[in-house]
Amino acid sequence: MIACSPRPSKDFLATRDTQTHACSGEGHSRVESQPSAALLCLPEKLRSVQLLYIARATMARHSVRLLVLLHSAAFIISILQVATLLPSEAVRPHHASSSGSSLLRRRGSLSSDSLSPNGNGFTRADFPEDFLFGAITSSMKHEGAPYADNKTDNIWDFYARNDGASIDGSQPSECGNNYELYTEDHRLVKALGMDSYRLSLAWSRIYPNGSGEVNQAAIDHYNKVIDDVLSLGLIPMVTLWTQDHPQVLEDLYGGALNDQFITDFVQYADTCFEAFGDRVKYWVTFDEPNDWAGLAYSTIQNPPGRCTPNVIGQMAMNYGACSDGDSGTEPYIVGHNLLLAHAGAVDVYRSKYQATQNGSIGYALWFRWIEPLTNTSADIAAAKRANDFLMGWFLDPIFYGKYPDSMQELVGSRLPSFTAEQIAQLNGSLDFIGLNIQTALYGFETDFYVTQNKTCYYLDWRTDVTGYRDGIAIGEGTNNDFAVPWCIRSAVDYIKEYYNNFPMFITQTGIAYTFNSSEDTLNDEARVKYFETYYTELLAAIRDGANVKGVYAWSLLDGFEYNLGLGIRAGIFYVDDEYNRYPRKSALWFKEMLSSNTTVVDTLQLN
Repeated sequence: MIACSPRPSKDFLATRDTQTHACSGEGHSRVESQPSAALLCLPEKLRSVQLLYIARATMARHSVRLLVLLHSAAFIISILQVATLLPSEAVRPHHASSSGSSLLRRRGSLSSDSLSPNGNGFTRADFPEDFLFGAITSSMKHEGAPYADNKTDNIWDFYARNDGASIDGSQPSECGNNYELYTEDHRLVKALGMDSYRLSLAWSRIYPNGSGEVNQAAIDHYNKVIDDVLSLGLIPMVTLWTQDHPQVLEDLYGGALNDQFITDFVQYADTCFEAFGDRVKYWVTFDEPNDWAGLAYSTIQNPPGRCTPNVIGQMAMNYGACSDGDSGTEPYIVGHNLLLAHAGAVDVYRSKYQATQNGSIGYALWFRWIEPLTNTSADIAAAKRANDFLMGWFLDPIFYGKYPDSMQELVGSRLPSFTAEQIAQLNGSLDFIGLNIQTALYGFETDFYVTQNKTCYYLDWRTDVTGYRDGIAIGEGTNNDFAVPWCIRSAVDYIKEYYNNFPMFITQTGIAYTFNSSEDTLNDEARVKYFETYYTELLAAIRDGANVKGVYAWSLLDGFEYNLGLGIRAGIFYVDDEYNRYPRKSALWFKEMLSSNTTVVDTLQLN
């Protein structure tokens, strides 16, 4: 959920919430009242459910801990009743159940109207027969277990310890605990009726020193993870990097600013292809490299937080008082190296593995759609430039052998050049394009250099952005993270028009909301509406010929959301401080939409 321009979070550059979290390794203030909707994961005739209703009636103002204990006891009883469905599943004393089916089971019935505020106009059957529906977890956001099996710090582990790195002071170190609970999480995906699961590997686990000796414990772990995914009939899509390369590479040579990063990434990718590639159908080399290169090297928002200090950019934001960096050159150097690292990994995969492993490889780009603020030629051109600087930056070298003309014109000699050999390696180095699509803004022409003499990647766009036109928001939402359903179709159509309708996956779409420890965290009507409306627009684009092969919901679980930490929650499953998973209404919506019975789902009820 990272913006193509830095997120205008209130005082995000200088402050952080004093609340501590389980993910920080410190005391975390508990949720004072457990949401009423999510905890009744019980078979219809389970007698112990009465205890839960009594608990709600008599202890409404007590802490969530006691309620969780009651629910956990009831869950354990429920597992005994569904044991015939999943006989091999062990009960986790710490968790409600490792059975995805039991976590989605409810008393009574739930009509489609109650799950679909706008009415579901589609089902799985409306999409192409081989279309994939999936959900996402990320090693950086959800694994936790920071030093298990010899793992070392990644760049976010290190950076999040700085004051203000995440606005609520949280850290990724213990969020989600997917590293230990992966079998439970896989069964949640399966229970929703999904076909595929998108996961990522931790470079800092597989190569704790960044390169050199492989950590066999990590190889063994991820072999178990992938085997478990396959055992459920799910298709794995595996990502190699999610802003989480080993911190040691930053310490040794400056990370992606140095072309040694290319060599080390290719070695890491080669190791993964060899160890896991016989079972992986889809590989993603980098997730949102186009977003990270700007945010990490033009602002203080993402690690390593290098920038020219105090540049005032889009939305009049101060990008931060960085101690080191050059916002006018470093983003382009890093982007260049990431492209070459991707191409090198693809070359290794195709030359050594693809013919026998029969997989496909691509990357996932962040695509915040920029719509012209007005129909003037200036604003239309400004919006197109924004798309050039965000998407064309990483796509044009692969499809056209060069950076976009607008970038060459506006950046000039600050933009690195490719050798003939590099262009040849980049050429066609994608089997599919992954698109991470969430939201949109309006763009309008602005020459920032009239008032500033500091060069910066975001200023080079000559495009400012806003969420409002004539005082009306572009979509539903706040803080410039709007739900704009038509943006997913606009983004897909853009690839269709400019890149010859190349095969696409929507590798991420979803929305996060501020977490206030309130009782309505599970009744996420707005998220249900988001998925309904976005998938409706996606289906329309597919029917018009867009070559989209699948869509992945962001995300399966609550996790550490970069600079926003735990202050927002994106999961269709709520994760509490004890790492219990509870389905939100959006999870139940997926269960219904993907079910063969689209009128009434007998096993689902929120209340």
